[in-house]
Amino acid sequence: MAASLHERLHFDTAHGQVLDAGRRYLLLRSDVLMGLFDRLPDAARAEALRAFGRSVAELGSDSVQAYAATAGAGALPAMMEGAAASLGWGRWHLRQTTSGSAPRSLTLEVENSPFAAASTRAAAPACHAIAGMLEALAGALWNEPANARETFCAAEHGGARCEFIAVAASATGPARPASPSSP
Repeated sequence: MAASLHERLHFDTAHGQVLDAGRRYLLLRSDVLMGLFDRLPDAARAEALRAFGRSVAELGSDSVQAYAATAGAGALPAMMEGAAASLGWGRWHLRQTTSGSAPRSLTLEVENSPFAAASTRAAAPACHAIAGMLEALAGALWNEPANARETFCAAEHGGARCEFIAVAASATGPARPASPSSP
């Protein structure tokens, strides 16, 4: 079994960086990050959160591919659940559905999302970054583009968990922004 992400992180204080192989990470308090979004007007906030989700979907796929190369596709969901916990992205519970005539899907429940917990704007979803990472994961598992969105956000509705779904892009059309407000 590969070492968990928090065990692999190298804190290179001489150069002021945190690395997992060649991938650089940034440690940042969640309230500082979400405070940026919470200070924007509604339309700008929604656009910025969508851009954040897209960035995670596109650039985070590099991490997903590296994890897949380390663990193999079969172990990738469990490795992603562990990596999310290592990075403080909450406790992830993934479930893949491939039965029946319905398109395959990947669902995710996140307990203690740092994005929802740190958002002070309760009127709108906050976990676009998690939707973006789910989209990257689904694309890697299925070897085809996927779309993901948040279906329930604790920041908006209360509670301790957020819920997401990813489906193959071929089942939903071209890639969309990784956001709860996607049609």
